[in-house]
Amino acid sequence: MQNKIETEHLILRVLRPNEAILVSAFYSRNFEDFAKYEPLIRRQSLSTRYQHKILDLEDSFRKDGKRIRFYMFQKYDPFRTVGTVSFRDLDKDGSASTTVGYKVDRDFRRRGYAKETLSALIPIVEREYGVRHIRAEVLTTNRPSQNLLMGLGFKRTALLEGHTKLNGQKLDEYLYVRDD
Repeated sequence: MQNKIETEHLILRVLRPNEAILVSAFYSRNFEDFAKYEPLIRRQSLSTRYQHKILDLEDSFRKDGKRIRFYMFQKYDPFRTVGTVSFRDLDKDGSASTTVGYKVDRDFRRRGYAKETLSALIPIVEREYGVRHIRAEVLTTNRPSQNLLMGLGFKRTALLEGHTKLNGQKLDEYLYVRDD
C-alpha cells in the first residue's frame, strides 16, 4: 500500500518513528478534547518519546499487514497534523474485514476532512487488503460521526450497551457496518 496519498485538500501519510514530534504536537493540541472520548488517552501519550514507540509499533503492524494508520495534513501546511484514520484488525487472508477509527483536530472539524480521507482510503483498503466488511463503533452521543458514516454508506446495525468505559462511566455505542 502506498505510504502517501494526495486528495483534493489533503496529504495523507503513514508516519515513521522519526516524525513522532508531529503526532505529539497533534495530541498535545487536542488532549482535553480527545480525553472526553478516548478511555485510554493519558498525559504520557503527549511525549515525543512515547509517540516514537507507538509509531515504531504501528510500523511493525503495517509491515505485518495487520494495521495501517494515515495522518492528515493540509496541502499548504504539510507539517501540522490535522487528523488521523486507522484501519485495524486487518485480515487479508481470513475474514476480509477491518475496523476503522478516526479523529480530527478540533480546529479543523466540519471541513469535510474525515469524509475526504475515508473516501480516498476505503477503496484502497478494499482493493489492497481484499476487505469487504468495515466496522466502526461510535458513541451514541456523537451525531457528527454517525452522520459521516451514514454519508459514506455505513449502516447502523447494533446498539452496544455499556460497550466503552470512560471516566468511570459505561457508555453506549452504535456499531456501523459497510459491506461492499
